[in-house]
Amino acid sequence: MSSGYFRQLLMLTFLVLSPLVCLYAQADYADSKLAYGNLPVGFSHHLQVDSSRVYRRVQDYTERLQYRELPVSRWYPAQAEAAKRMQIGDYLQVLKEEEEWENLPNAFVLDWFNYPRNAVTEKNSTYATQAFADAVPKAGNYPVVLYAPSFRASSSENFMLCEYLASHGYLVLSIPSRGPGSIMPTGGTAEFAGAQQRDLEYLFGYAGRLAQADLDRVYTIGFSFGGLANIPFAMNNRFIDGVISLDGSIKYNLPAATALPQFDLLRMRVPFVHFRQKTIPEKVIQEDGIDDSTAEQFAFLDSLRGVPAYEFNSPNLTHGHFASYGILFEPRDDRQDRPAPLILSSYARLCEAVLHTLHAMESYKATGVWDAEAYENLIFNTNHPLLRKTDGQKLPSVTVNYFFDAVRTAGFGKMDSVYNTFLELDPTFTIPQLPLNKIGLQLGLSDKDDLRKAGIEVLDFAVQRYPDSANLHDSLATLCQYQGLKDRAIYHFKKSLALFPGNENAKNQLRRLGAY
Repeated sequence: MSSGYFRQLLMLTFLVLSPLVCLYAQADYADSKLAYGNLPVGFSHHLQVDSSRVYRRVQDYTERLQYRELPVSRWYPAQAEAAKRMQIGDYLQVLKEEEEWENLPNAFVLDWFNYPRNAVTEKNSTYATQAFADAVPKAGNYPVVLYAPSFRASSSENFMLCEYLASHGYLVLSIPSRGPGSIMPTGGTAEFAGAQQRDLEYLFGYAGRLAQADLDRVYTIGFSFGGLANIPFAMNNRFIDGVISLDGSIKYNLPAATALPQFDLLRMRVPFVHFRQKTIPEKVIQEDGIDDSTAEQFAFLDSLRGVPAYEFNSPNLTHGHFASYGILFEPRDDRQDRPAPLILSSYARLCEAVLHTLHAMESYKATGVWDAEAYENLIFNTNHPLLRKTDGQKLPSVTVNYFFDAVRTAGFGKMDSVYNTFLELDPTFTIPQLPLNKIGLQLGLSDKDDLRKAGIEVLDFAVQRYPDSANLHDSLATLCQYQGLKDRAIYHFKKSLALFPGNENAKNQLRRLGAY
């Protein structure tokens, strides 16, 4: 007798023995409260291939290796006039394809993937959605959202949120959560997080090939384990402008992130916002053996400095209800889940809070100012109480590159002031001679007056900090000679020669200046 027969028998047993309350516990999609934007939404799903990694299709029971398969789901502002409106069942087709069950009959999809088949779930799969299949993209550039699904989940798991954001003018890309070498996971480990991080990096590269993508505004949203993997991804990619966590595992499984070589708190330079699930009842904690010791802790958020960082409570959503599939297809847990209408309205408010957060992150990127009071009031009005936050003050980074960026912004005449600010952040901060020398020469040998002046200021700053550097005095003397400052050129060439008597360039230039 085939294993498939036993599987179907187990499914039938489940349906017969399940409590009747579960048959109608899912939320009806028709009662959705989402306030979609004015833009039509297009959806496309295409298989991409990452030839830098290998992959094995485990459902084929083969040891044959191939390039890594990366199915990409895309929601985008569209022209919908001639396009076909999608049904929720079309997203379930994406699910079965990503699970390597392409030939599975549609009638089996719900039961096959552990979603109980009942009147509500069957009806949900027939509803029309906001998206139009393969609609023509609307011209323009739109901010990009890279969505990281939960542990071993489909790219389409949160299609309602993705459609909602696209209708408000975002280009949303998602990729399934898969193990390092196949669809099978390796547990909630650093290895699994690293695989999802690399998939997100591929997705970012894919976004760069899309005409609609505004790569100056890129954000990542992660649900559950995806809300862990997108942290080192953001740290490793400085073009990411904000991170949103939907009850992300970064709160509960920090070691899986810190074990990755890309994890570095000093490189987390963008806003971070976490929406946490409702409090788990004591009965569920005891019966399910849940370790709730980390519920009120958040080591990652508390460690962030110099960026806005928040944790908000979603008081009516349990963990699974942060995703569309969890709301529409998973059976309800009567020990803790709210009634279906309340779940739907709370999910709609969550989507609204996410949109507010993206807008705040866009403003922060453009202005460098985080209006904490205005933002917190907006999120409070979506019924998400504030649990914790950082001060949100934007501080300069303590790296040499960021130092020069800050100097360019403030003006080279204020190098000392910027330097003192960096010392307040890190008393051990230093600027090596080499970058000072190179930048000073690059600027000072320009044909523009303001840049030539800046070059002198950089090398003046340099010799103050390295007074015994013959090379820096020689460079400063060269700029002074180039700019007609004869007396200063003579002074610094002589200083360089005194520090390094073998400096033939200083001797030659002093002869030309009549001072040797």
